[in-house]
Amino acid sequence: MIITGEREIRLVTWNEAHFHQLYPLANNPKIAMNLKDSYPQPYTIHDARHWIEHNQKYNPPQNFAVEFEGRLAGAIGSDRGKDELRTNMELGFWIGEPFWGKGIATEAVKLYTKYIFEKFDIERIFAQVYDFNGQSMNVLEKAGYFPEAILKKAFVKNSNVGDIFQYVNIRGEQ
Repeated sequence: MIITGEREIRLVTWNEAHFHQLYPLANNPKIAMNLKDSYPQPYTIHDARHWIEHNQKYNPPQNFAVEFEGRLAGAIGSDRGKDELRTNMELGFWIGEPFWGKGIATEAVKLYTKYIFEKFDIERIFAQVYDFNGQSMNVLEKAGYFPEAILKKAFVKNSNVGDIFQYVNIRGEQ
């Protein structure tokens, strides 16, 4: 599946063509520091293989490669809540360092949000951002998300405790 946006930005189902581009792009501590600890660091060729194979089972897809001008630029996806939280999806995204500052993340989040609301019976998409990651907060706000909560002292990263800023996009409130 391919979702096309403006300026040669596309969301593409993960496939073998991404394999050799993924692990060198994803193996960056500057990316890992903004993501959950479950994100591998260092990010190896084996992690790339596992991620691509893992995502080939979803129909409809939930996780996409973000491409810019035909090259892998990053990733975007979500996890659906369980049980009584099944009307929620938690958004996550990252863009490789060579592509920072080009508006790719904002466009990808807009495309992805539209897709999720069209394909899934959910009511809200939320994203949690560490207090030091102002760039992702800006991306979410530009993409139509609004601040919902600040979870005080809710994470520990590299031995530092900090706040999580939660952003949300609710179906029909745009």
